[in-house]
Amino acid sequence: MRFSGVLRWLVGAACGWSLLVACASGSSALSAASASKTDTSVPFVAGGSPGKAAYLVYWDQNEEVDFLSMPSGTQGQLLPAWDLNGQMCILPNGRFVGGYDPTLPNQDNLGSAKPYKQPADGEELDEPNGSFSGQTLYVPGPFKMPGQSIGGDSPPSANGVFNNNQTYTGCVIDKSDNVFANDIATAQGQYPPPSSGRLVEWFAPHYNTYCIVYGPTTGGVGPHHTDGTGGLAQPGMMALAGNGDLLVPNVGTSSVLRFAHSSMPTSASECPGGIYPRAKVRVSTFVGGLSFPAGIAKDSTCGCYAVSTYIGNPAIRWVTSDGRPEPGRTPVPGTTIAELGKNPDQYNPFGMAFAPDGTLYFIDIHIACTGTLTGCGPATYGGRVMKVTFSDGQPSTPVAIASGFDFPTSATVCVPATHVCPYPKGKIKAPLSGASENPAPDAGPPSDAPAKAGFG
Repeated sequence: MRFSGVLRWLVGAACGWSLLVACASGSSALSAASASKTDTSVPFVAGGSPGKAAYLVYWDQNEEVDFLSMPSGTQGQLLPAWDLNGQMCILPNGRFVGGYDPTLPNQDNLGSAKPYKQPADGEELDEPNGSFSGQTLYVPGPFKMPGQSIGGDSPPSANGVFNNNQTYTGCVIDKSDNVFANDIATAQGQYPPPSSGRLVEWFAPHYNTYCIVYGPTTGGVGPHHTDGTGGLAQPGMMALAGNGDLLVPNVGTSSVLRFAHSSMPTSASECPGGIYPRAKVRVSTFVGGLSFPAGIAKDSTCGCYAVSTYIGNPAIRWVTSDGRPEPGRTPVPGTTIAELGKNPDQYNPFGMAFAPDGTLYFIDIHIACTGTLTGCGPATYGGRVMKVTFSDGQPSTPVAIASGFDFPTSATVCVPATHVCPYPKGKIKAPLSGASENPAPDAGPPSDAPAKAGFG
């Protein structure tokens, strides 16, 4: 994932988040090739044993998914570098989803040397051992990469890059195991961001039907108004409210939006032509007046929520279940626009997750600048996983527990005592980071053949 655009430090990413879906009242909109990959006939590959871990923290970086096992402190790779960029959401059986993009060799990502998943953008379904299941969740359409049989509904940019026009970022799994994800679409560095973003739902248990719950209503391409206007404006890392509502940070409205779950479709049959009727969607402002909101996560120790902003002060604040300031939590200080890039110790929070004991883990995308508010973007291999502990509601100074990463974005926590948690089999491999992760010279996949299940 890379920031792009003249004001890239203000908004999106050029190659790494993901989310989208359009439904069809039947699965006829999906090709026969995809149908073979999107049902329960896909073999289930279990993960290894997390041992005596009290909890596991996962994060994405440069197409890779890494983990931290607590309290041992062991770090390792769960998913070797191969497309995944964005929030990781875990299903009850230990499988997990996350956004993927077909990064190209010149984007310096190790995953670009592996076969491309199809269509070009979507949510990939991965096994508990960190391998690709062979199934992707997507919105079908006519736009295909060379040599592929399954297309999506978003066209590539003029130079043939798909992830400049569509990128899935945040995700959440509801109480019925349906998968929701958001697509930042063309919000790839502009400010204010365009309203081309979408919220998409895929339906359990097979995930081969979908619905664009909220998206552009005019302009754009095709019947879904892909890259049109009237949708979300750079959505971020999502969370589920206690009653099942969807909480979605949205930079363009400087707020966290709340989508009433009771107003969401329960099957693709309620989504004619792949688009849910806008009149049925009940959306409100959960928290307003935010500077560049990037993530939201539930803090179970107070029944409240933390909201991150990657530019602004505070960087992380707590709100109650109705969106009001939480009196029992002191905010974590942040970095204002005027201070951006001036202090190497600053942090710029993106995705977050809480451990059962209330410890907060967040991703620092670590913005650096070459001059005063010029040449700003995530520092090369400067991304960090940060930890904050609390005493009587007072947060500690954030400390880095892992660093040297290439644009991490999200954090996810899983507790083995209450959930099947993804874990690799065999010998643990240390997370990759820095120049050693990126092969030289650039090398793309050996063929245009679509990716298959496994590790690539």
